[in-house]
Amino acid sequence: MRTIADIEKEIQTLQNSLGDVEGSRTEVYSRIVGYYRSLTNWNKGKREEYNHRVTFSETVSGISGKPLKSAFIKPEAAASYTYFFRKSCPNCPPVKNYLSGLTITGSNIDVDEKKGFAEAEKFGVCSAPTVIFFDTHGTEVFRANTLKEIEENLTLFCDRTYTTV
Repeated sequence: MRTIADIEKEIQTLQNSLGDVEGSRTEVYSRIVGYYRSLTNWNKGKREEYNHRVTFSETVSGISGKPLKSAFIKPEAAASYTYFFRKSCPNCPPVKNYLSGLTITGSNIDVDEKKGFAEAEKFGVCSAPTVIFFDTHGTEVFRANTLKEIEENLTLFCDRTYTTV
């Protein structure tokens, strides 16, 4: 019969191994020169062009552009973030741990809850984890889905560097 100490040790071991879990690679397709191709097959120039694209959404007054990322304008430093996560997401805990060590404040939103799902829908969040960083005026600076993207974008898009505590 296992003791409580054995069970707690096993739980700790499983939690430690959970931090190393990564999701599977996702293939992204986009239209280029009249037909759809996998981004992995694009040359360096076309991939860079893809990173500069702006997404548009239709509104009542017409079409409004909302850039998700733009390398043309260096915005103010990120002042806060909103982190969208799911309890069943294997990639969410490492992102949450990283964010908790940043020197900027943020909020965590569970998209499995009805209120959290509505908030994610409001921001156009389609995957978990998603972290949206905002400047001091509440304007979106950038959004990221992985630790690598967060680290790269904090360096690329922000005027100052952020250190983990």
